[in-house]
Amino acid sequence: MNRRHLAALTSIVSVTLIIAGCQPQQPIYLREGSNLSQYLDRATQVEYPDVHAQSLEEVTENHQPVTLRHPDFGEFWDLSLEDCVTIALQNSKILRGYGTPGLQGNRVAPGADGLVNNPAGAGTTYNVAIRESEPGSLGFAYQGPRRGINSTAGGLTTNTGLDAAQGVEAALAEFDANFSAVARWDRIDAPTNTVPSLFTDNFSPALRREDSISINSQLSKKSAAGTTFSIRNLNTFSSNNRPSFFSNPTAFQAFDNWWTASVEAEARQPLLRGRGTAINRTPVIMARIGTDQEIADLEAILQNMLCNVEIRYWDLHCAYRAYEAARQGEDSALATWSLVNNKFQAGEGEPNEAAQTREQYFSFRSAKNQALADLLDAETNLRWLMGLANSDKRMVRPVDEPASVLVEYDWWHIYDEALTRRPELRKERWELKKRDLALAYARNGLLPQMDVVALYRVLGLGQKLAGGSSSSPEFPNWGSRAYDQLEDFDYNELSLQLEFGMPVGFRRELANVRNAQLKLAREHARLEDMELDAQRELAMVFRAKDTNYELAQDHANRWVASAEEERIQNARWKEGKTTIDRVLDARRRKAQSQIDYYRSLCEYNKSIALLQRRKGTMLEYCGVEFDEGPWPAKAYSDAADTARRRSATRTLHRGYTRPGVVSHTTMPETDSEGLLMQEGIDVEPGTALELIEPMPLETEIPIPMPQQLELDDQASRLPFPKSLRRRNSIPRPDRLVQQASWEEQGGEYAPANDLRTEN
Repeated sequence: MNRRHLAALTSIVSVTLIIAGCQPQQPIYLREGSNLSQYLDRATQVEYPDVHAQSLEEVTENHQPVTLRHPDFGEFWDLSLEDCVTIALQNSKILRGYGTPGLQGNRVAPGADGLVNNPAGAGTTYNVAIRESEPGSLGFAYQGPRRGINSTAGGLTTNTGLDAAQGVEAALAEFDANFSAVARWDRIDAPTNTVPSLFTDNFSPALRREDSISINSQLSKKSAAGTTFSIRNLNTFSSNNRPSFFSNPTAFQAFDNWWTASVEAEARQPLLRGRGTAINRTPVIMARIGTDQEIADLEAILQNMLCNVEIRYWDLHCAYRAYEAARQGEDSALATWSLVNNKFQAGEGEPNEAAQTREQYFSFRSAKNQALADLLDAETNLRWLMGLANSDKRMVRPVDEPASVLVEYDWWHIYDEALTRRPELRKERWELKKRDLALAYARNGLLPQMDVVALYRVLGLGQKLAGGSSSSPEFPNWGSRAYDQLEDFDYNELSLQLEFGMPVGFRRELANVRNAQLKLAREHARLEDMELDAQRELAMVFRAKDTNYELAQDHANRWVASAEEERIQNARWKEGKTTIDRVLDARRRKAQSQIDYYRSLCEYNKSIALLQRRKGTMLEYCGVEFDEGPWPAKAYSDAADTARRRSATRTLHRGYTRPGVVSHTTMPETDSEGLLMQEGIDVEPGTALELIEPMPLETEIPIPMPQQLELDDQASRLPFPKSLRRRNSIPRPDRLVQQASWEEQGGEYAPANDLRTEN
C-alpha cells in the first residue's frame, strides 16, 4: 500500500467517525418487534406471592369496631373466666398471648401479643410433631465393601453434629438396613511387552483385549452395640483375547469368557472407639431430648397464654368498674350542676359555684369517655386471646367477681415447686443432660480405632452365570454354571482381620473433648443463674400479692370514709354551712377511691395468677390438661405387638452394655397440700388440651369490705346485674369465699345496658 492509498483510507475513517460520533449505538436486530412484554425494568421491586389461603370467618366477617363516636354494639355477652379459657383453648392451633407476663412495680402486666411482628415466637400444636419428624441430613445409601486400614469406619460425630436438629426416627435410621447395588462395565485395549515370534499365529500377545462386567449388591445393618453385619453378592463376567482350551488344546484357560460368582458374609466389631450401646445410642437419646425440650417450650408458651387470658379478663373487669364509677360521678355531677345552675338562674346562687359544678361535670364526662375507651381496648385484647373477631355485635362482659380473700402460700413449698415445675428450668436441665452425654461421647473419640473383621466367602465359577432347570456339568465343562457351583459350597474362604488406626496427637479429638467440657460448664452456670432468677421472680410476685391485698384494704377504707364525707358535706352544703367546692372534692375522692379499690383488687387476683405461672403450676390452676393427641389406630396396634414380643423374650445379662438412666418417670401432680390430682380424665379425640376440675387451694381470709357504705340511687348502678351472676360453673380455688353481696350491703341492682354516651 503506497502513501496515496493510506491517505485515502485515513480520510474515509475520519469522516465515518465524525458522522457516527463517539456515543455507543444500539444494536440492530433482524425481525425486531415492538412487543417487549417480557422485559422488566426492576429487579427487586415489591411483588406478591401467588398464594390463595382461606381466611378465618373471624377475619372475613368482622364488624366495624365500637368507638366513642359509634358506640352501638348490639348486646352483652356474659362470660366467666372458665368460659374464656375454654374458648381460647378451642381456638388455639396458634397459641396467642405467648409473651411472658411480668411486674411493673406491684402491678401485673400481660405479655406482648404481637403475632404479626413475630409469628415464629408463637407456639403451635404442630411444634412437637415437627421437631419429632425432623429428618436431619439425607446421605447416600450405598456402602461398598471396605478394604484396607485407611477405610475403617472410625469417625464419630462432633459436638456440633450431635446438636443437629433431627427427630428420633431420623436418629434410629442409623440402625436401619441399607441395600445397595452397582453394575459396571470395563474394556481394556492395550499393547503388551511381549515378543510375537515366540507364540502361535492364533494369538497376538502384543495386544491385550479384555471386557469385564461386574454386578454387585450388598445388604448391611448396624447394631446398637456398633457391630456392622454385611451380606454381599459379587458377580463378574470376563472375556479376553487369549486362546481357550476349546480353540487351542495347548492353552491355559478353559474359556475365553466366563462368570465368577461369590457370596460374602462379613461382621465388623469395634473394640475401642465406637463400641457399646451407650455410645451408639447417644444420637438417638439426644434427638429424644430435643423433643422433650420442644415440649417444655410449648408448655411454657401455653402457661403464658393462660396467665395472659386471666390477666386480660381482670383488666376488663376493672375497666367495667372504672367506667361505672366514672359514669356515677358524671350523673351525680350533672345533677349537682343542674341544681346549682337553676339557683343561679333564679338569682340565688354564686357564679363561681355554677362554674365549679360545670367544670366537674365535664371532668367526670371526660373521665367516663376515657374509661369507655380503655374498656373497649381491654375487651379487644381479651377477644384476641380468645381467637375471636374484633367486633361481632356483642360486648364481652365478665360475670366472675374477683377474689376478696387472702390466699396464703407456704414459701418453701412454692419455692420447691418453682424449681421443679417451671418448664424453662426443665428445658435447661435437659440441655445439661445433653451436654453430659455429649462429653461421654467425645471422650470415646480419644480411643484408637481397632476393629476385628470376620469374612466368610463362597465361590463359584462357570461358563454361564445361571439359567436352566436341569443340573449343569461341572466346571470346566462347556455349559457349566457359576451359581450351581456356588450352591454346592465346594469352594469356601475365611478371613479374620484386625484393623488398627489412630491419629498421632489426637488434636481434633482433644479439641472436641475440651469443647464438650466447656459447654457442660456453661450449662451448669446457666442453670445456677436461672434458678437464682426464678427465685427472684417468685419473691417479687409473692411480695406483690401481699402488697395488692393490703392496698385493697386501704382503698376499701378510703371508699368508706370518702362516701361518708360526701354525704356529710352534701348535707351541710344544702344547709348552707359549707361551699360547693368541698362537696365536689369529696365526690371526686370518693370516685377515685372506688376505682383504686377495684384496681387493687384486680391486681391482687392477677398477682395470684402470675404467682402460679412463676411456680410452673398454671395448667393445674386453670384446670387444663397438657397431653399428647391421639395416634392412628395402626400405631397402637404396632406398639401392642412390639410390647408382646418384648415380654416373650429373655434378658441376656452382661450380653451388651446398657445406657445409663436419662429421665425419670413423670412425678405425680399435687396441690400445695400434697393432694393428688385427678386421674382418668377422658380426652376427646383429636384434641390435646382439655379442661379438668381445678384443685383446692390455700387458706382464705376475706378482705374487710365497706359494710357501712350507703349508696344513693345514682351510685347503686353497677355493670354486673344480679341476673348476670356466675351460674353452673366450677368454683375457682381462690374464689370459695367471696365478698359480701351488694344485697347484704343494702345496695340495689340496676342493669347497666348502656355503654353509649349521651348527647
